[in-house]
Amino acid sequence: MTITSLKGTSDDDLKHALEDANIPTLLAVIAQITGDASDLTRNMRPSRSLEGLRHISEGQQAEIRQSAFELFRKIRNGDIEVSALPNQDTLHEMLSAYVAEPVGKEYVPMFLEDMGFNNSLETHLNWKNEKPDAETLNDNHVVIIGGGLSGICAAIHLQKAGIPYTIFEKNPSVGGTWYENTYPHCGVDTPNHFYSFSFEPNYDWSAYYSKQPELISYIRRVADKYRVNENTEFGVSLKSATYDEGRKCWNITLTNEDGSERHLISRFLISAVGQLNRASIPDFKGKDEFEGPSFHSANWQSDVDLKGKNVVVVGTGASAMQFCPAIADSVKSLTVLQRTPHWIRMLPDYHKTVSAGKKWLLKHIPFYQNWYRFRLFWSYGDGVWESLHYDPNWPDAAHSLNAENARHRKAYIQNLSDALDGDEELLKKVVPDFPPFAKRMLIDNHWCEMLKKDNVELVTEGVSEIRHNGIVDAAGDFHQADVIIYATGFKAGEMLGSMEIIGRDGINIHKKWGTDARAYMGMTAPDFPNFFMFYGPNTNLAHGGSLIFHIECQSRYIAKMLMQMIDGGYTEVEVREDVHDLYNDKVDAEHNSMVWTHPGVNSWYKNDKGRIVVNSPWRLVDYWSMTHEVNMSDYKLQG
Repeated sequence: MTITSLKGTSDDDLKHALEDANIPTLLAVIAQITGDASDLTRNMRPSRSLEGLRHISEGQQAEIRQSAFELFRKIRNGDIEVSALPNQDTLHEMLSAYVAEPVGKEYVPMFLEDMGFNNSLETHLNWKNEKPDAETLNDNHVVIIGGGLSGICAAIHLQKAGIPYTIFEKNPSVGGTWYENTYPHCGVDTPNHFYSFSFEPNYDWSAYYSKQPELISYIRRVADKYRVNENTEFGVSLKSATYDEGRKCWNITLTNEDGSERHLISRFLISAVGQLNRASIPDFKGKDEFEGPSFHSANWQSDVDLKGKNVVVVGTGASAMQFCPAIADSVKSLTVLQRTPHWIRMLPDYHKTVSAGKKWLLKHIPFYQNWYRFRLFWSYGDGVWESLHYDPNWPDAAHSLNAENARHRKAYIQNLSDALDGDEELLKKVVPDFPPFAKRMLIDNHWCEMLKKDNVELVTEGVSEIRHNGIVDAAGDFHQADVIIYATGFKAGEMLGSMEIIGRDGINIHKKWGTDARAYMGMTAPDFPNFFMFYGPNTNLAHGGSLIFHIECQSRYIAKMLMQMIDGGYTEVEVREDVHDLYNDKVDAEHNSMVWTHPGVNSWYKNDKGRIVVNSPWRLVDYWSMTHEVNMSDYKLQG
């Protein structure tokens, strides 16, 4: 294999970039290129941390960089050819050594695909027989509702297969939640180099955890590159869709931006509207009596000047964690009403920018980006999954699940204590009494630093009532407010939003579900033929990882299913009820052993009966395996 990405690189530029390299990643790249994995697996084994340097001395680091320099210089000069990928046994050994933990063999094929060695678009979306003619493809047109990450990814997969589609997006731009949320410091809590499409890596992220403007720029760039906008109508939302059993298609009613309606017919319907796009504001007593500006963080009013104002924020979830520190210095006072605390993690890279050297390495060094992506996958995803299960013999079940979970708890408390300068009063307010991961984990965005400011007060009481000039908390204390900002989350449990979806025999999906949404692998439901969902029931990734990973799994699965249907001459597909029910029984059984069912913890993960309806209980590799191939026997098919 010949590598061209190093051509024209000077020795000085190469040496300079290698100073910024992640050492375990360099070891893995050297091992792959040379076919000699001894340094990675035996001589200089990395440690578990992201940097992985605990067992590698500075002298050894310098030696690794020098070895890499000499190797890459030879590649640049054309003196050596890059070895093919090692066999699966060697690759498996390399993966385990790379992250300093046992990695199951099931990760090897996933690693090759999602980490970018094998392009899934090219690998999977090939017709078994000859590609159908244009008339046949047009008869199987797909309507996609939503132009966020899911809708774009679905479109790219369908486009590669040659299946026609149209996206209807209510906003004037693609981007979904990253278009709609514009509050200060809005950004990801998943590392960017994993929070991106495997088939479209971005080497130029300015930060390890980028903010909204850079994210929406990336999404638009992907949509432009793959010509998704050419098949997207903006300012259009779905009002209702009713399945026509006779014609085996969906009768769809759309609402245009001006309020007018139109109708169309499509063989297949895909919902890509997500879960976290409908703001939730509790019906507080007196809410409409407040005389000043008030708004939800998801509907940020940038024309409201907060400078010198008394601002009261209701809620301490992920959005509050991001925007409160951003406004604290400009307001007169900031009062934050916290109903329950969240666990807060201190991540060393969260506020760091990506150096020019690291950007260069990701773009030019062969396989560097691929291996680095897996390190993030493991560190912020499946590497923690095992620790989220109950140990039935664990003595302190109220506060932790097992020894590893207890270790996490102790470390988080110590980090909070250090960040708060040992302030016991503040520490009592911010340390939860439940195990880590039982609710959404938050990342410290200078939150602790903010809490120490003289003009900031954290109140551990909920809202009792809202008056014309402020809020009375549950303890009866009044908090004056010029502006109220609600950071009260989304209606995540109300899947599919306000869309009316009517399936077989006139069954309304919302009435069938009630508060207990269920689907097969989060994508399909009995009684709703030719209908697919992205980010459906039990697909939220609460243990970590990238939602884009799941989106790619679902896009591949749906596109392959439609290709098999068209190949086989079928016009209708509906998941079997027994398959659907058995899958959901397995979901519940797995959840019953996991942290999110911890008693006494309420969260948006649960419905009103305590069932976990939002989160996936599976490792990412499990979901990848489930969705890798389509088993058509799971479905009822009709010609």
